[in-house]
Amino acid sequence: MLLPCYNETLGELTRSLDSLIAQKNIDDHPRTIFIVVDGNVKGPGMEKTTQQYLLEDILEPGPSRTFENGYRARDGLFMPTKVQTGFYKGMPYVFVGKRYNQGKRDSLCFARSFIYHYQVRSANVMTMFNNDLFEYIGNAFMQHGLEHIEYLVGMDADTVFDQFCIWEMIREIRKNPKLVGVCGHVCVDYDGSNWGLWSLYQSVEYSQTQGLRRLFQSRITGKVNCLPGCCQLIKVDQATFGDEVLRERFGYCPKPNDIMTMHIMGNYSEDSIHASIIFSLFPKRQTAQALRAKAFTIVPQNWTVFLSQRKRWALGSITNEFVMIFRPGIIMVERLQSIVAVLTWFITPFIMAAVVKLILILIERGDELVKDPVFMTLISILACRYFYSLCIGFWLPRNWFERAQYFVGYFFHFITSPFCNVVVLVYSLFNSDDFKWGKTREVIDPEGEKGDGLGGRGTH
Repeated sequence: MLLPCYNETLGELTRSLDSLIAQKNIDDHPRTIFIVVDGNVKGPGMEKTTQQYLLEDILEPGPSRTFENGYRARDGLFMPTKVQTGFYKGMPYVFVGKRYNQGKRDSLCFARSFIYHYQVRSANVMTMFNNDLFEYIGNAFMQHGLEHIEYLVGMDADTVFDQFCIWEMIREIRKNPKLVGVCGHVCVDYDGSNWGLWSLYQSVEYSQTQGLRRLFQSRITGKVNCLPGCCQLIKVDQATFGDEVLRERFGYCPKPNDIMTMHIMGNYSEDSIHASIIFSLFPKRQTAQALRAKAFTIVPQNWTVFLSQRKRWALGSITNEFVMIFRPGIIMVERLQSIVAVLTWFITPFIMAAVVKLILILIERGDELVKDPVFMTLISILACRYFYSLCIGFWLPRNWFERAQYFVGYFFHFITSPFCNVVVLVYSLFNSDDFKWGKTREVIDPEGEKGDGLGGRGTH
């Protein structure tokens, strides 16, 4: 079970780890929590860094060792790492603390590549790891009963799993031997504010994305093109974690003179980009969605953080969709979906203008238009999507309280989403060459100044 961290608080870390401990129906599976901390930083209001919280306040003490040349990071330089093993509430863990910040993708490459080479027992193979580090962590896995690793569960350190989340993903991936990855149903963690407008709006967005296109991909094409890192289960396989996928493509670090597309794909949307690489290199592999596997994540609660997050999502996903149009091995249905997604994103301002004009025409000539069969036919076709989205509220939520939240959020989202989409589009384009995390993951330097990307070694 992989838990990548950066600047999460004591409370966030504890909640995430406790949800892993509380998983049901998987007691027969040997498990280890693989914690990888990207850099040694702290966020606003934190008294300690994330590494200090884990080592001093959360995890039980255990043997540790520091490797000055632990592994070769994405930037091509060796990364000093500290490795500690032990137990957390009876569950074995392997802690890997990176001295410098190199991004979540670097942490994913480290963990996934290590597990792949450990699983296939790579010998006399050039890897990114120091031999001593590889042997040290490998021995820890062996001691915890992990002689073979079949699946890697991924979550974020600000996410909480439902008690049956991992079990539901395991059930789903075992239904089809072609499946190499499964994602769960990511829900909004209201965190005590059950009717907050920010949470309601984003909850509806999450539900519509997962209940419409992702469900279609899972049931029809077998190609879910984004396995969210906060709730995923991936099979340890050459198609998912092999060097051709991870080191040569997924882990590519953009050079200063690379085109902007390469920089966007090298910094954003690692989950969808990883899936598209798999589909291109291994067209027969499939991915799926397990809607019964619930995970709850914290969402932005102000414009600054919301726009920073959506800029990364928008640019990353649209760039990946654009590249998927031309990637070899992508099935025709997915190519067509990518074409539609890219064109729709680029003409968003014109769609908004058309909606405003439609409203004005309905006000002026509504009585006349409702009698026009052509107009009513077109409106009925356009309304199908919104009717389906409304119906999601009846079958996706778990209980009537969640249904009430969905329907309230649905109408709020229906009214405000066109304007929000335009704002996100404009913000994303005007800040498309700024590859910092902005306010999404703000950290504090030793002098108390707020910044972004602190903890890095300043090579780029």
